[in-house]
Amino acid sequence: MQKLVHKRIFWSLLILSVLVAGLIIRLAWVQLLLKNQQVSSSGYTMAQMAEIQSERETVLDSGRGRLYDRNGEPLAGETVWTAALFPQEESLPLHTVTGEPAGDNQLHRLAEILGVSYSQLQSRRTGLKEPLLWPSGKGDTPLALSLSEAREVEELGIEGVKALPFARRYDGAASGRQWLGYLSEASGEALRQSPTGLRIPRTGTDGLEKTLEPLLQGVGHTEAVAQVDARGNRVPGSPIVVKAPGNPYYPLSLYTTIDKKLQESIEQLAAEAGVKEGAVVVLDSQSGDIAAMVSLPFYNPEQISPQGGEWNNRALQAAVPGSIFKIVTAAAALEAGLTSPEEPFYCKGEYGKYGLTCLNGKGHGALTMAQGFAVSCNTVFATLAERLSGAQLNAAALALGLGRDIGWQAENTLGLPLLRPLSGEQTGTIFTTLLPDDGGARVQTAIGQRDVRITPLQAANLVVTLLHGGEVRAPRILQRVAFANGQTLKELPGHLAPAPQDRISKATARVLLSMMRKVVTEGTGRTLQGLEWPVAGKSGTAQTLVKGVARNNQWFIGYGPVDHPRYAVSVAVENVAPSSPQAAAKLFGQVFELLSGSTGA
Repeated sequence: MQKLVHKRIFWSLLILSVLVAGLIIRLAWVQLLLKNQQVSSSGYTMAQMAEIQSERETVLDSGRGRLYDRNGEPLAGETVWTAALFPQEESLPLHTVTGEPAGDNQLHRLAEILGVSYSQLQSRRTGLKEPLLWPSGKGDTPLALSLSEAREVEELGIEGVKALPFARRYDGAASGRQWLGYLSEASGEALRQSPTGLRIPRTGTDGLEKTLEPLLQGVGHTEAVAQVDARGNRVPGSPIVVKAPGNPYYPLSLYTTIDKKLQESIEQLAAEAGVKEGAVVVLDSQSGDIAAMVSLPFYNPEQISPQGGEWNNRALQAAVPGSIFKIVTAAAALEAGLTSPEEPFYCKGEYGKYGLTCLNGKGHGALTMAQGFAVSCNTVFATLAERLSGAQLNAAALALGLGRDIGWQAENTLGLPLLRPLSGEQTGTIFTTLLPDDGGARVQTAIGQRDVRITPLQAANLVVTLLHGGEVRAPRILQRVAFANGQTLKELPGHLAPAPQDRISKATARVLLSMMRKVVTEGTGRTLQGLEWPVAGKSGTAQTLVKGVARNNQWFIGYGPVDHPRYAVSVAVENVAPSSPQAAAKLFGQVFELLSGSTGA
């Protein structure tokens, strides 16, 4: 009997040993050989999956490149301080980092800093299983803390509560910076994974975010990570760890030509003026750089509505220009030797054909060509149009940078076949039919109606072109790309916009500029005479239709100060009722008052 018992014990121990040995071999197999194999349909190795399942993380920085204004002020990717709340250890009361229970005073003060009640704070913290960046209430954007508030959060020493730097892409507010664009979730081949594989990155969908996507792509997320158990509670004694790619060169910093303070101020002016649709463009008259570009209605890059269309940049969209196109007509006639500023005309209020009249059918009487330009007399310009050919009008427009792309671009730059920062720039049109030599077509075109379409950017650049004696500059919005450590990767100098036609002469440019000054001293821009800086310009009112309803586009474009031009500005107020007061000239004046006050006389 005893022998049988020993035999059973032997076989039991043998079977148990075989099972233990098999388990050891299996564990060794997994640890040494299978840990780097990919788990089916997950995209991760077994080692990564084990790490992922024991971690809870929150993304502090997507690793995407930053966009700055000309002065280094952040436009996209600003680093702010925010409060991060992490899961608590199981069955432990809310406590401080020293292990003492967190007092009501500390928690009440934290609630005050976060702008919520004590009970709201407690309800969010209790049972927290995922890290929480305290929300601002504006979309998904975390609440931004001041530096002093961030320091106080840390000094409170509440366990599981940290003040951490967060790379905020946008501030959650609506603005007129459609040139910035917006992001959407990446998909397909563009999908890239974070270090833990739990974050789907976003990719540029419009504006600079899209056109500069290859330069803005990062090298991985920065995340704050907490170790948790199977129930989602913090592992006792485990620290909150920040994981970052640690690359000293990326993400890249991209510096634009935009003046953020000026941009914000003009956005405020346009909003206060009640402009619903339109654009304001400010160019540096020397370089042609874009200092500000405001599009209305405003858009929020974090709340994009494909149907709403607010994300469209109206500064780059062509619209009917009206009488500002008379600059082109005057240039064509002067270049062809068909008129002079002193040539006499007589306006009865009606041209006599094509149904053309001057404003309200009132005649201007006897006046010179220069005076006709100042008061925007349709009779004078209809007469000039009938002397010109369609080809001459078209050539003058092209020579002045209209009817074609003008935005800055460069081939084979920064690893890209073509670097073209401005997205969606429209070329506009002069003639769209084969009847440019029909008298009625030429007359309507000469006063900026019929098929003529130009963008507010082209209109401002037209003024820069005249200030440069007929040279068409390419408006630039991106000027420098730098590594994360501040070292310059590439300077992007300005250049001319190649023209398919010869430029206009310097003499013609000088005459046009002097006639634009008359618009302010004697003509339709007289309300602008009292500005700090003397300015010159041209007004325009264009008739258009919106869903069959008569509407007007109001324009004013010009430069200042007259003696030493520093800025060229175009203002387009689109699709207003025909009886609306002239808002474009008023806003133009306000913009120049702003410019003179911010830069000095």
